[in-house]
Amino acid sequence: MSVEATKVQEQDKHSQQTTALTLRTIAFSHYNEKARWGLDYYKVPYIEYRSLPMCHMISMFKYKAKTRPPGPGGSVFVTPHLTVEPINNNNNNKDEEKETITFNDSAKILEFLSDQYAAPANSNGKSSASPNLYSNDEASKTKIQALEERFNTMIGPHVRRVIYYEILLQSPRSVGRSLGKHDNAGKLQSWIWSLFFPIFAWMLCKVMHINETSASRSRDILKREFEHISRVLESGPPGPAYLVGNQFTAADLTLASLGGLAVGVNEKDGYGAWVPKMDEVRPEGRKFMEELRATTAGQHILECYKLHRGHKAPGSGYGFSFFGLW
Repeated sequence: MSVEATKVQEQDKHSQQTTALTLRTIAFSHYNEKARWGLDYYKVPYIEYRSLPMCHMISMFKYKAKTRPPGPGGSVFVTPHLTVEPINNNNNNKDEEKETITFNDSAKILEFLSDQYAAPANSNGKSSASPNLYSNDEASKTKIQALEERFNTMIGPHVRRVIYYEILLQSPRSVGRSLGKHDNAGKLQSWIWSLFFPIFAWMLCKVMHINETSASRSRDILKREFEHISRVLESGPPGPAYLVGNQFTAADLTLASLGGLAVGVNEKDGYGAWVPKMDEVRPEGRKFMEELRATTAGQHILECYKLHRGHKAPGSGYGFSFFGLW
């Protein structure tokens, strides 16, 4: 079959979609990686609009949250932001029109995707869709959600603090400026980020209380968490090591997406945006990342990326505004 014929078949397949999904992100953010992974895992086509910190307040002004999320650095301009817009393929039937749904929380996005796109509980492996990330067993689902909440609280914020401390404060400015390149945003955003990077870095660290003391505290918390997770994995049943049961779930996905940057995961490993490699971080920061990477939990994260981090579905792409510059 020719490439042209294949493309036509893919277009015909996705023209029958009943919804159009748009994901608005800060490209390199690990919380945004979690939402992006969920979409790719279920092979759902979507358009991603990428922003950079500070510039995202312009991008997200129309989509800002009604209330400010809790915690340091919480902002009404929160990402990821998923818009699910119905497509009325039957223009003659107005009764079938549905409302647009929006989510601005990675956990809620992942749960929505599992509800909508997972293989049916009674499919017995015959469905081509990926399995339910929250399990079809209520007891397992409760465990998965508890671990997901723990990782959202105990892994996500502390990884962000440690990585931002290393890249924004301790690395050469060229490393921090590079976050605005490599297709992480449009050309105008990239130029603004590079020009004002010293100011933006100072503002971000000020707002999120990032300094040597807080970063040191976060490193200690991450070490304890990775030790705990390693014990959980090592005490599991024989066979492939997963956090709940014997299959990949939202608990594993959350750990891998939120903890990936702390063990040096990058675009070559499957991370959905460009991030600096470990060898671009100062020796002290690199040593810490290597220590986490060597743990059972760290190796589990790498294995999850290797086995379960899918690619974007046909029909996915990137969106830009301001004449393609933003």
